[in-house]
Amino acid sequence: MSDQFTDALDQTEEAQAAYAKQLGIKPDRIPFTAETLPNASIAVRVNQGLLNEVASHILNRAGHISIIDERGAGKSHFRDLVYDALSDGPRSDEFRVARIREVESITTRRFYTRLLDELSSFDDLDVPDSYPHATDEVREIVEDVAEQLEAQDIACIIQVDQLEDAARNTRTFEQLLAALQSVGDLGESEPVFILFLFGTERAGNRIDELRETLSSRLVAKDRTLERFEFAETEELIARWLAWAREEEYDGGYPSDPYTASAIDTIVEYSDGTPRNTRQKCYHAFRAGAQQFAAEDVVEIRDETLDTYL
Repeated sequence: MSDQFTDALDQTEEAQAAYAKQLGIKPDRIPFTAETLPNASIAVRVNQGLLNEVASHILNRAGHISIIDERGAGKSHFRDLVYDALSDGPRSDEFRVARIREVESITTRRFYTRLLDELSSFDDLDVPDSYPHATDEVREIVEDVAEQLEAQDIACIIQVDQLEDAARNTRTFEQLLAALQSVGDLGESEPVFILFLFGTERAGNRIDELRETLSSRLVAKDRTLERFEFAETEELIARWLAWAREEEYDGGYPSDPYTASAIDTIVEYSDGTPRNTRQKCYHAFRAGAQQFAAEDVVEIRDETLDTYL
């Protein structure tokens, strides 16, 4: 049995290497295999309307925001776009950004301390090196930092990712939501902290059930991300291929060897999320390698997918 699998490894490696060489792809850059984007140039430009809306709410401090969508829909990429712009972009001096991740077992106090830890990296904020044990006393420190931010007229964006992890446990989620509402209410005339929440539908529903007051303060509630159709899928393929060849992507970069019929099939069988679309593109590449080994045909067509998948 081990020899059988070893043979499969050898055959697959040979077919993949030959196909990659035919396409001018670097051997260590097989496209579509990485779960996270290996380079920002691969990201398809979508969700501009939602980015504009989020920008408006943050600039005006109009209220809090939740992006609620299924896994693989691109929430992490959207979050990173905003984070990178606000923390390192040309207008980063106008904002402070704090990331709260791994919330599965978080408590109210732990949320406060993580927030303070994030803000302690900013030189213009006075955050103590250690925190008291009592939750209310830690909150007082958060209030003091909020006053410092307000005095400088600076908003802090708090990004909380994967809310569904905490939503599995009612007690944990209640503590997290209590902390979120507590800091979200700080500020005299406008919020000092803007909550930017990410999760699946389960998390969105639980917020409504357990903390209706917080839910009502979401000025952009349960926003969803755009799905990939033909144009976005074609662009994704072209961007991955450019990266795999160590070439620069531009708007005219070809999606060859993927034909229009193959892209139509990928779109048809994908759920439209970036993750699932990437996976379908990967399987099409795999089919193309098998076809090239068997028939010496380079193009990936709908028949390629029917025959080799």
